[in-house]
Amino acid sequence: MFAVRLGFMPDPDEGRAAGPEESASWGSLQLWVEDQNICTHIDQGEVLQSVHWYLLPFLEWLVDSWNPLLHEERPPNRNAGDSAVSSLEATRNAPELAGEAATIAWEQEWFEWRGRHAVRTARAGGLFPNVLFRRLRDHIEISWAEEGLAGAPEGFQFSATAGRSLLTPEEVAGPLHEVLAAAVAYLGNTIPGSERLAILQAKIGNLTVPAQHDIRLRWLAGLATAPPMSKRLLGRTTEEDIRSTWSAVLGALGGQRRDEAVHAALATDDTPLVIAGSCQAALLFGAVSPTVSEADVRTLAQVLIDQYSASDVESEYLKELTTQESLGAAVTPWEQGYDLAESLHQKLHVTGDWIDVEHLFQDLGIARLDHGLDDHTIRACSIVGPQHRPTVVVNGSSFYADNHAAVRFTLAHELCHILYDRAQGRRLAIASGPWAPRGIEQRANAFAAMFLMPPHLVATAVADSPDPISDPNGVRTVASRLHVSNRAAIEHLYNLTLMDENQRDDLLRKLGLTIY
Repeated sequence: MFAVRLGFMPDPDEGRAAGPEESASWGSLQLWVEDQNICTHIDQGEVLQSVHWYLLPFLEWLVDSWNPLLHEERPPNRNAGDSAVSSLEATRNAPELAGEAATIAWEQEWFEWRGRHAVRTARAGGLFPNVLFRRLRDHIEISWAEEGLAGAPEGFQFSATAGRSLLTPEEVAGPLHEVLAAAVAYLGNTIPGSERLAILQAKIGNLTVPAQHDIRLRWLAGLATAPPMSKRLLGRTTEEDIRSTWSAVLGALGGQRRDEAVHAALATDDTPLVIAGSCQAALLFGAVSPTVSEADVRTLAQVLIDQYSASDVESEYLKELTTQESLGAAVTPWEQGYDLAESLHQKLHVTGDWIDVEHLFQDLGIARLDHGLDDHTIRACSIVGPQHRPTVVVNGSSFYADNHAAVRFTLAHELCHILYDRAQGRRLAIASGPWAPRGIEQRANAFAAMFLMPPHLVATAVADSPDPISDPNGVRTVASRLHVSNRAAIEHLYNLTLMDENQRDDLLRKLGLTIY
């Protein structure tokens, strides 16, 4: 549930501190998320339900930021947190060893992204909560955290200290637009003839024109802004970079001369105010690096075309196992990943001493492809949908591609995406790497560990090992038996409480593995 409450009242300074339009916009603001008013605050010992200030700058920011606010997912510089507010906090400062030019580029991107998503950037001197809106696959993420605010009196504090909610795009876009239109109409009637308000009303009307579709699609695909740092340092303008990368995507798709396949890759579920269901191309390219190479654009676009199917080719077996599982606040992503893997084992009744995930792919009708990408940080990509065959593309250029155990882990990771991470219209397209949503990546990693190493197989492998699992030879034996890497085995045994932290770190050191 999301709601906005806004009311106007007489300017306590009677227009002495603001122009006529802003003076008329003095009022109160409340933002409600899942029955919690995140504008509630304490001031001079009194609990107040609304923030009060000149609201016209907020209304103008809302219109100007509309498309990125509801369609841009990728955070600035680095995907460093489970929510927008935590990622923004973690990337506030450039890396210590960054040079002057790189630091300037880092800070510029950070401030620009914050300006498109943080309500506080529209406060114009008011005391607003630290709340951010952004797209997260086919949801809108609203996240907030308590943070010191310049100009706040002593003892001033917002009651909602930290939180995060995922809502459908329609749930957020509708209330925002309704309040926005009503508020600006009221101000226009209060101050007739205002050029500033006339411009704002025209912008509001422009939010629903068909031409917004392509602009919003660029934001969804993460291709509506200039790539960060390295390309900015080349002095290229933002608009040139937008045209170059977006044209490369459309060119790679359109050059296939398969109109039906191109349409399937770009098809969305639209409303006049927001793209509700993302298309395959936007989902896929939104999870790759902002500096994606043209070669990778062509490769991934070709996969989208090649895996198109005019009819539903998904096996009934796979359909029976597939559910959409949203990340919840009640359990952590890794706990949910473990639970999903154990639940899947109960349905599959897999026998044997180890889990043959590649054979399971064949049984489920999931195609495995191998392509080398320029981006070595992407381990694999998953694609599935009403008009796309269930497919996992293993990146042959990945740092892990030469290790059979690591590839098995990657396949199990992608299986989690295909089974549980589909969006509206049962679509999924994701590149598993540092720019994919952290929560679903953490869940997929935990799923892969538990799926490949279920407790009953772990218990048998440990019992059959001639050496204790606290010894490197014992861990090697268990890992070999389960066809997983030594690190995966150690971390999983630790998570299952079969060894303590000291034993885990000691084994990692003895095996020459990095301790995180």
